[in-house]
Amino acid sequence: MDEAINCLRCHTPMESGYITDNTYGGTLQQTWTEGTPKKSFWMGIKISRQELVPVTTLRCPKCGYLESYASSQIDDR
Repeated sequence: MDEAINCLRCHTPMESGYITDNTYGGTLQQTWTEGTPKKSFWMGIKISRQELVPVTTLRCPKCGYLESYASSQIDDR
């Protein structure tokens, strides 16, 4: 995605960023995982680290609208 993405509401160019997930050990970038969650007694949910896709969130500086993508193509900006 080399071209700028405009806000769906007010058509202003959006800014790229990310939403954080706060954990006991610190702060992480939000991620997406395929499938349904599988419960884990120790960790809450079982996941494989190889399956995680970073989530990039675009924000409109004019109206505040947020739009999230789980694609490595956006991260290359």
